[in-house]
Amino acid sequence: MSVRPDVNFVPKQEMGPASGWAHGKSIFEFTKGRRGPKGWQLFMGASVAIFWGFSRLGAGNKKRAEQKLFERQERYTLVSLLQNEADREYIMREKKLQNHEANIMSEIPGWVVGKSQYYGSRWTPEHVMDANKSNQKK
Repeated sequence: MSVRPDVNFVPKQEMGPASGWAHGKSIFEFTKGRRGPKGWQLFMGASVAIFWGFSRLGAGNKKRAEQKLFERQERYTLVSLLQNEADREYIMREKKLQNHEANIMSEIPGWVVGKSQYYGSRWTPEHVMDANKSNQKK
């Protein structure tokens, strides 16, 4: 068995037909046809989609701002009621603490219940939360 090819061997080469290939479109030939939208159409489509998205975003922001304003106005109307309730609780605790102070300081002459121990003209609310926390609402 020889490694060299046979001397009389003539290789066959595949060739096209003698008359040539048909002059029609082959499957390998690049077809120039409609391959999708044109560049300006893509640009316009994307621009319209982006514009629509931003308009929806702006509309949502306006709606959310109106809702927040409405909630703020509701809170503003409730502030006076909540402040009245807090003032009433403050007065209740203050009276209870003054009664407690009157009982404790009853034996000291010249003691005025509820009078500030400091000399100043500016009024400041006292700390009415006493140490034993018995004045808290239950």
